[in-house]
Formats: sequence, structure tokens, C-alpha cells
Amino acid sequence: MILANRTAEQWKKPMPSSWHEFVGSSWDVAGKLIDLRMAIMESRQNLKGMGRAAGVPVEPDEQTALANATMKLPGVVAAGVPGAGGYDALYVIYVKGPDTCDGKSDRVRDEIGKLWKEWNRKEEDGGNGNTKAVVCPLSVRAAGFGGENGLCVSRLDW
Repeated sequence: MILANRTAEQWKKPMPSSWHEFVGSSWDVAGKLIDLRMAIMESRQNLKGMGRAAGVPVEPDEQTALANATMKLPGVVAAGVPGAGGYDALYVIYVKGPDTCDGKSDRVRDEIGKLWKEWNRKEEDGGNGNTKAVVCPLSVRAAGFGGENGLCVSRLDW
């Protein structure tokens, strides 16, 4: 929960005395999440460069702005554009925060959704009511499988 209350940039800073319970492997996890964040940021930079060189918006500027704003939220590890081509999706990797909505959501997830909903208002075109882009959260999370958390495997018998 401590990571969910701080931005990833704050995870790098010295531990405040109030974090005395955050010891041992928890620091290792925070370090690995920062490594993951840095790798994703480097990948995003490389994809932007590749897109510019090819004249293709692999990570369009509009999505870069939203991903960067999302990455400033407490609990967010990283955000970016999945796949190639852009304009249709954004992913977020985050640390689960305290439960909300009777356990159906959590505070970090709620803050991501709030930012994205507010983003629609920022993108309105000249006040005439036309929206340039519509951003709506479509939350996906790891599902329990065989008593373990992880990806759920389904078989389609067509």
C-alpha cells in the first residue's frame, strides 16, 4: 500500500521515518518496479524515434501527453501505447491501492479513471462541444486461476 500512495519518482527518494515498516523485500520490489519503469520509458523513447524516422505515429503526441500525465499519478509504474500505430489504446501498469467500491476497485485505479475522464474535457475543440478524442478506461486485471493470481487461461471449443 505504501507504493500506491507515492509517485514512482518518490520511490527513488530516501525512506521517510514513517516508512519504517517498509523493509527487506519490499524495497527490492520497489527497485524492480523502478527498473521496469525505466525500461518502459526507454522503449517508449525508441518507439517515438522509430516512428519519427518512418513518418508513422507509433506513439502519437496526444497519447504521449496522456501517458506522461498518467505516470505522474501515485501508484503508477508506467504507461504507454501498446503495439504499433497508436490512437486506439493506452496501457497502465500500477500498484494496487486501498480498496474502493466494496473491493471492486482501488484508489489508484480510480485516480487513473478520473484523470482519463477529465482528459476528455481538456480535449474539447474550441468550446463548441465537439471532442477531438474520447478517452474511456477499459480496466483489465489479472484473474485468479487455480487458486493463484495470474493470467486466466480459457479454451474456446468452436
